[in-house]
Amino acid sequence: HLPLSASRRETLAWLVLLIMRQGTVCLWRLAAHAESHARLASVQRRFYRFFQHVHLDGALTARIVAALLGLEGRPWRLTIDRTNWFFGKASINILMIAVDWQGIGVPLMWTLLPTRANSDAAARLKLFDRLALVFPDMQIASLTGDREFIGNAWMASLQARNIAFVLRLKDTQIIRRNNFPSRPVAILARHIQPGQKLIVKQPCRLADDPDAPALRVVIMRLRNRELLVLATNSNSKAALKRYRARWRIECLFANLKSRGFDLEATHLIDPAKLETLIACLAIAVALAAKSEAHASTPIAIKAHGRRAFSRFALGLKTFCKA
Repeated sequence: HLPLSASRRETLAWLVLLIMRQGTVCLWRLAAHAESHARLASVQRRFYRFFQHVHLDGALTARIVAALLGLEGRPWRLTIDRTNWFFGKASINILMIAVDWQGIGVPLMWTLLPTRANSDAAARLKLFDRLALVFPDMQIASLTGDREFIGNAWMASLQARNIAFVLRLKDTQIIRRNNFPSRPVAILARHIQPGQKLIVKQPCRLADDPDAPALRVVIMRLRNRELLVLATNSNSKAALKRYRARWRIECLFANLKSRGFDLEATHLIDPAKLETLIACLAIAVALAAKSEAHASTPIAIKAHGRRAFSRFALGLKTFCKA
């Protein structure tokens, strides 16, 4: 899958395995655990040269992820989201598409945004174009996204590509229905009690744009009385169930950072080098997800009814133990 020399492939294998074992992306720490008779300084330089001369991105590693998990030929449940942090004055802002594989989010395609601001429709569509170029026959069962990922141009482009989406709206979002005045969503939901939901019968459009795509809107009031407002171009009755899968990418970001590989500890700020590092992590997450499916020990359930640890953690421990 990767046009690398034997030495570069070995270095990549070292990096992925050591990141999974040590739970860090700090290269100088990983170098001390490499199974090599070379001096520590030599291994460190080998790792540094790998990121200097090798550029891996989602277009290359997505094929490895799909092959490992057997994704091709199956409909994919995708989620789009963004994570960002600062290293000194440098802003690192990653826009990512993840695929849900048996309840675990796995990185599929990503890009480094040039500023700390939210993504725009052009950046998101460019990401989808890269994914479609790698997998021209891919089948997308659904795409979920948070409140950042709305907008008429973005939604119209998804509809033109026949992508079924479930995107969250702000409760202040103004929607327009035929033969009704434009109103904020919160006004429509003012009588909904916690735990109740409302499916707006008429097709809705955002604001007063006549060219805005027709959407179905589903509203639910959560226990904390906050409104969960979803816009979809597919089955409105399944919107809430599909949107729950969006949380997988939040867990993925936690697995990449504080609960897994400590991505925020990297000192890399060059976009090309960062993309190569995320490519290593994508392979590591796919390996952990695949290993979890073959784990023989079930996850214990604690007294509060939750798992003692995540399925990703089980897969990671199973792989490292093997």
